[in-house]
Amino acid sequence: MSAERNTTNWRERLASAAYRTGGLRMLEHLARSFELRRSAGQKLPRWQRGTGAKYVILCYHRVGTEGIPLYASLSPEAFDQQMGYLRERYRVISLAELIRELERPDAAGQAVAVTFDDGYRDNYTHAFPVLQKYGIPATIFLAVGAIESGEVAWYDRVFLALQVLPGPVLDLDVDIPRRYLLPSPQARHEAALDIVARLRKLPEGQQRQCCADLEKKVALPAQELADRMLTWEQVRAMHQAGVSFGSHTVTHPVLSRLTASAVETELRDSKRILEERIGSAVEDFAFPFGQPADCGDLPAAVLARCGYRSAVTTSAGVNRPGADRYRLRRAQIGEGSSVAMFAFQLNQLFLRADEERQPSAPEVYSRAEEEILCSSGNCPSEG
Repeated sequence: MSAERNTTNWRERLASAAYRTGGLRMLEHLARSFELRRSAGQKLPRWQRGTGAKYVILCYHRVGTEGIPLYASLSPEAFDQQMGYLRERYRVISLAELIRELERPDAAGQAVAVTFDDGYRDNYTHAFPVLQKYGIPATIFLAVGAIESGEVAWYDRVFLALQVLPGPVLDLDVDIPRRYLLPSPQARHEAALDIVARLRKLPEGQQRQCCADLEKKVALPAQELADRMLTWEQVRAMHQAGVSFGSHTVTHPVLSRLTASAVETELRDSKRILEERIGSAVEDFAFPFGQPADCGDLPAAVLARCGYRSAVTTSAGVNRPGADRYRLRRAQIGEGSSVAMFAFQLNQLFLRADEERQPSAPEVYSRAEEEILCSSGNCPSEG
């Protein structure tokens, strides 16, 4: 953990120095015309001229720092800076426009689309004013059942339970009986992450039982659960102002754990309810959780039959013309990021020829990027 934190701190200092001194401009310029590409047998990537268009779809969950969701924190000020940076430096387009351009083999250049998942209320109170300020189109994928009921999802309850649980130890039968030591807020957060990750791999019934067992151990504070999701009135107000909405299922399940008929029910019912509530067609879908193991092998034909033109994941990377419209990549680089780190990671995405690599993972690509910045006198000191 210490080594990982040191690496993060180094990259933060590097990004901040580059942002302040202009080194990031060099990285942006290179990313518009060149790529870093590996060849067989080479440890370090080589520069080569980039070809074709590249599209980054950004994935956010919330803009706010208080309350649920506890796994994400982004101040409205930081979000404002990120959106201002996008408006100044990039072509920002709607998801619908991005999908149309993916069908064009002659498309060129770079573009960014902004999306949100789940439908937290601060999308309206904090994100919406910033999107209007900069004229940025956005798509919000709603977990329709949570909007209908006003209740947060099971994983939000897990994070809250771990935060308020009395005592320094939790014994819980997840996939097997496990003991979690909770000496600090960070340990509690990591325990919640581990529990949610394990529950995502279990059948729905076993998942529900574990959540029920956890909530027998602690009384969740009602004030922390109230008014966390969007209302339909807020959804309609944003929609009338130009925000697009897509489906994120009804119950936010792990689709790969459901039967084929249950998957189709989630797809059809969420689309139908959302269309009834906003009075407009809903054509885009976001996989809950969104990693390959969560998405499973759901055929594009099923999504198309249910009336969707696209589906987005949370697999990081860029999208190029000809990409599978039902497995679009998204990057989660904004939440918790300074504008300097946000800008640095966005440029990393556009620089990579290998679109499957995670921008936050340890990798040799960052060495080449750091050499660029340090060569222009922007390298931060070791201290």
